[in-house]
Amino acid sequence: MRTAARRLLTEDAELPSDEELDTLTLQLRGHLMLAIPAVEALADRLPQDDVSRACAHAGVMEARTRLSLEPRQALPARIAHAQRLARSVNALCDHYENLSGEQPLVLDAERAALLRVWDHCLNCPTCTSRDETTGANLNLECAVAGRLLTEYLRVPAVRGASD
Repeated sequence: MRTAARRLLTEDAELPSDEELDTLTLQLRGHLMLAIPAVEALADRLPQDDVSRACAHAGVMEARTRLSLEPRQALPARIAHAQRLARSVNALCDHYENLSGEQPLVLDAERAALLRVWDHCLNCPTCTSRDETTGANLNLECAVAGRLLTEYLRVPAVRGASD
């Protein structure tokens, strides 16, 4: 997660191409969607008046706000939006490590399988093939994506256990 965030936040970061920026933004959004519930779960274990709990919940609220925003189409606005998402990813990683005693983010089986699908599909030339005229995704069949999606669908859903 931090590696994706660093691509936009380091002093010597190269500006990504239009396509790379779209991919990186989707990846950062996915990381936030995975980190938010993990940080919330850890924070909710703490007493209501705990400062670390309040800070973590503030970080979660900020991340949710950033997820809900859509940037203008101009490249500088899209880069700034992706950088804000990257800062939220870093902040949630910090909160997770603080609340979990420096342990790296551990995902349940369902989220880990979904992350494998996302990581593959965001970086696979077949999955990201676009029509040269319209820019629309060609939706080409990818055997690896199909296998990863099947694995994801076979994992018992954590969300179903509490419904």
